[in-house]
Amino acid sequence: MNAFTEVYEVSPMGTGGTKLFDLTGKVALVTGGTRGLGNAMARGLAEAGASLVITGRKQASADEAAEVLTAETGRPCLGVACHMGDWEQIDGLIERAYTEHGRVDVLVNNAGINPAFMPVAQITSEFFDKLYAVNVKGPMRLAALIAPRMGEAGGGSIVNIVTVGAYEGGPGIGTYSSSKAALLNFTKVMALEWADLKVRVNALAPGPFLTDMMTGAARNMSGFLEAAANATLQKRIAEPEEIVGTVIYLASDASSFVTGEDLRVAGGMR
Repeated sequence: MNAFTEVYEVSPMGTGGTKLFDLTGKVALVTGGTRGLGNAMARGLAEAGASLVITGRKQASADEAAEVLTAETGRPCLGVACHMGDWEQIDGLIERAYTEHGRVDVLVNNAGINPAFMPVAQITSEFFDKLYAVNVKGPMRLAALIAPRMGEAGGGSIVNIVTVGAYEGGPGIGTYSSSKAALLNFTKVMALEWADLKVRVNALAPGPFLTDMMTGAARNMSGFLEAAANATLQKRIAEPEEIVGTVIYLASDASSFVTGEDLRVAGGMR
């Protein structure tokens, strides 16, 4: 029995309450689901009842993460190697997901990169194109392929993972934060264009979470973790599991009247 089912089974809330968050019979595709926030969200969605498709850069790591998730949650999980900056690989990912599960009800566009701090005056064409391919072009393409199929099946939910930096960039991260701002704008457009398909599209904007990306940034900038923690009202950096409740909310019927919105999970960071 996992944490979700423990709450679910003892809840006195009847047909409302936690049953609104039940994803039994649904299929969720989480990009970048092998580690960090993506892995935590995938696990949470599985514990809420969903079957999974997760992606990683390499097939071996995708398979390993999928096996662990299945063992820990009891839900089937397919691991697929997919580079989100590669247009053709995204087509292949869709076909694998639908061949294996026959449907996708929830898409979490989580995969993203920020390999280095780079001031605007130093941004190269290659660096800019690399980040925008993975952080904007890939999620846009994947959502565009899935949304019509979701509509044919009666609807679905797309969650685009951005960042609090999308609202106001910082020094050295302009390429990353602007790419996430672009994805945030696409979220609004997708919600408008796909409302008739009963496909809801929302953005989730994390603040500082203790992930590989965060610790990697800390290695390149002295005092980075302390500054990030102090920028929140709670004066701390969150654990990856603390994002799970919000993504389940956006994926499930609990948010049935929520689309075109962006939710911050950032400890009060502004």
